[in-house]
Amino acid sequence: MQLLCTKEEKLHYVIKMLGLKAGEISKKLGISSSMLSQIQNPYSGKLKPYHLYAMAQAYGLSMEIFENESITLPSQIDTFLNHQTEEEHLFYRNKKLLERLQGVWYLYSYPSNLNYTDIYTTKHTIYADGRVEDEHNNRGKLQIGKHQSLIVKESNNCKNLTSITFDNNRVTYEYFIFSRVSKSINLNCELFNFGFFSREKLSKEEAKMILGSRDNIQMQMNYAMLERLSLKIKV
Repeated sequence: MQLLCTKEEKLHYVIKMLGLKAGEISKKLGISSSMLSQIQNPYSGKLKPYHLYAMAQAYGLSMEIFENESITLPSQIDTFLNHQTEEEHLFYRNKKLLERLQGVWYLYSYPSNLNYTDIYTTKHTIYADGRVEDEHNNRGKLQIGKHQSLIVKESNNCKNLTSITFDNNRVTYEYFIFSRVSKSINLNCELFNFGFFSREKLSKEEAKMILGSRDNIQMQMNYAMLERLSLKIKV
């Protein structure tokens, strides 16, 4: 069993489990990337109390993680991290759910172009640190909530955001449905879509049978509402 006996080892573990990036930490703590690497090394002697206090302040960590010598197990630190996350943040560090989601998934939905009747299929990869990337090089981040989770991606070309929401309890299975808000490709209009993720790649015929009628699972923004709303704006 892995033991975390030094403050440096504990710091390294916390950084790893929270999925923090070196550049972000360096900026917040006001230290160089090389120094950040050194203060995680038990043999460097570079870690000082003010590094730990700065880290705790920046990320809402309990100093007991580092100061209590009886805390040596990863599971003990996990308890602190989970408690801190649940109390102070909207999103959670759910290691079990993240492990279920890691790997390759295929997303199935209808395309935004109404003249295109084929099924929209996109391969997605979810990484251990919560990063998400699809086959078109659109990248994003998985955010895990208490009951639902959210994937936010940025389009590689137009830089629009797409949000994909799903229920955590459905991830138990190899298929689960989602709701997606995005921009239609051709008109740049807001679009709401239902679809599903699958671990296995399905034929388009099978995927279309599962999705059902496009009219029941897709809705495009009616811009008449935007026009009516604009009448309320006073310049």
